[in-house]
Amino acid sequence: MFEVGQIITKVEEPITREQLIKYAKASGDSNPVHTNEDFAIKVGLNGVIAHGMLSFGMVNKYVSDLALENNGEIMTVGCEMRGMVRPGDWLIAIIEVESIENNVVSFKITQNSKMPLKLEKDGQVIKVYEGEERGWVSEKEKAGIKTEETSEGTLTYREWLANKAWAKIRLS
Repeated sequence: MFEVGQIITKVEEPITREQLIKYAKASGDSNPVHTNEDFAIKVGLNGVIAHGMLSFGMVNKYVSDLALENNGEIMTVGCEMRGMVRPGDWLIAIIEVESIENNVVSFKITQNSKMPLKLEKDGQVIKVYEGEERGWVSEKEKAGIKTEETSEGTLTYREWLANKAWAKIRLS
């Protein structure tokens, strides 16, 4: 059961170029900015970007799962796409229960992209990721640079808003 203020976190493995190609075929969205590296560079993106509907589709799956797990039905799901998602980015969704009225649960969903930049151990850079190599972090996004300790060392990454979403499900 849900409680107002409850937080549910969902994390997706890094987005891959193969996933973008499969999604393009499945969805019919053949825009080359998602699958053709040379084209994406020519139009100023410095590499391919994920389909906005791919990340939003993940939000829809989370809402669907919540409805199914709780004998509910989806009433609405909406999204504002806010930032680019790149190959190698992890997607992290923070799903917050905003309200519960008459068996209708309202959710606020924030989906961030987590772009790994570099990994350091004992003060030495041991791995540089594509986001760092290609300079995918804009000046504005530098405010989202963070670090975390992992089993391999200190990971520096950029976390940035990809989607703001909302949903309602009716519980039986």
